[in-house]
Amino acid sequence: MSRTIPRAYVTAAWNKNPVVAKEEAKKYCSELINEGYLPLCPVLAFDGIFSTEDTDSHKRRKEMSEDLLRRARFLVICGNKQNDEVKDDIAIAKKAKVIVTSLEGVIGYE
Repeated sequence: MSRTIPRAYVTAAWNKNPVVAKEEAKKYCSELINEGYLPLCPVLAFDGIFSTEDTDSHKRRKEMSEDLLRRARFLVICGNKQNDEVKDDIAIAKKAKVIVTSLEGVIGYE
């Protein structure tokens, strides 16, 4: 019998530099994988797919990110800062009854 791997949506106050943001995301996702979680991270999942200048693309990316969040069991807040995007993710998670925690909150627990 296989066990279901819990899905964890990864959010943070991402760096404005996309290269730095992706490196941060990879680090956070690796830590979650090591703890037995399946990370769902839009920064990595949608990299290079949506145009940054197109408002329609931004809207679709936001909709798809929200869908991933609603399908997750956990919202994992990474880093020490919160911006409006993180606060929006928290509000969506609470409404969808997704558990909200920090990366430190899942390290060492299963």
